[in-house]
Amino acid sequence: MHILREPGFTAVPWKNGGGVTREILRSPAEPAAFDWRLSLATIGAAGPFSSFAGYHRTLVLVAGAGVELNFAQHGTSRLSTPGQAVSFDGGWQTSCTLLDGPSTDLNLIVSVERAHSASRVMALTGEQVIQTADWTEVFVCCLSGGARLTNTAGEVATLRAVDVARCAPADGEILCAALESATANVFVAAVRRRSA
Repeated sequence: MHILREPGFTAVPWKNGGGVTREILRSPAEPAAFDWRLSLATIGAAGPFSSFAGYHRTLVLVAGAGVELNFAQHGTSRLSTPGQAVSFDGGWQTSCTLLDGPSTDLNLIVSVERAHSASRVMALTGEQVIQTADWTEVFVCCLSGGARLTNTAGEVATLRAVDVARCAPADGEILCAALESATANVFVAAVRRRSA
């Protein structure tokens, strides 16, 4: 397990110049086109999203009152509670309206052609098992509260809000539990490269 903390996230301008995202990880590294990227962005004003044609996007509300996304002919989606998520085609024409002030969101963007992904948000009311087998990488991002991760070798890592654990198949089954009695919320994403 490799733990990525918020102070180490890299500021990267949006493709459309409308703001800045904090890149948590990307693979492969620049200058190659990425197969997947995980980032954290604060949306401060209404406006269009950058186009990522050929990619699948998952957006998770982390903090703030939330956003309403308009996908033109593909409809709308409203995220108003932290932990709510929406997945959509990165090539869709997408615009965002803030519900009540700035919104902070986690973004997973995965190449449709070169990779496959699966993701979910989990409320840690008890111990949960996260499988790493059959995936190139598995990411666990703490959205709220605190989480404790234990891999098959007995290595333990703790996560606080927006910390990310980057896990590999060698970590085996990951046991994930809330640090305190209060519920923690985590976003879990598994990615793998498609066969040539």
